[in-house]
Amino acid sequence: MPEAHYAVGESFSLHFAWRLPEGEYVRAVFQADVLDLVPGADKYIVRLAQLLGRREETAEGDLKPAEQWTNAYWELVDGLVGRKISVAYEADNSRALYLRLATLTGEHNYFSRFENAEVVARGLKARRQNSKQ
Repeated sequence: MPEAHYAVGESFSLHFAWRLPEGEYVRAVFQADVLDLVPGADKYIVRLAQLLGRREETAEGDLKPAEQWTNAYWELVDGLVGRKISVAYEADNSRALYLRLATLTGEHNYFSRFENAEVVARGLKARRQNSKQ
C-alpha cells in the first residue's frame, strides 16, 4: 500500500515531463510544498512553490542547448508556480511524471482544478449569504 513520506508543511521535489508534438521533451522540477494529505486516495495536495530545474531534450533524449528551447512552453511552465494540485504518494520518489501536453497548455484542467473549485466555492458561499438577506 502506498504511503506518504512527507507531512503537511514539508516539501519534496516533483518532476514533470511533457512530450512535445515533434517528439521532444520538456522537463521541469518543482519544489512541492505539502498542504494536505488525502489518505483515502493515497494523494498529497501540494503547491508548486518554486521551479527548481528545467531542461528540454531531443526525441533521442539528448539535452538541447537553451537557445533552441521552445519558449512558448517554458512560459506555460513558469505559470505553474503557485498552483495547487493533487499527486499520488508515489510522486515523491523524484521520478518524472509523464503528463499529456494538454495539461501544460491548459486544455486539461489538471493544474487549475483546485483554483477553479475555490472560485466556485466562493461564488456559492456569496450566493448563500445573499439569499439569507
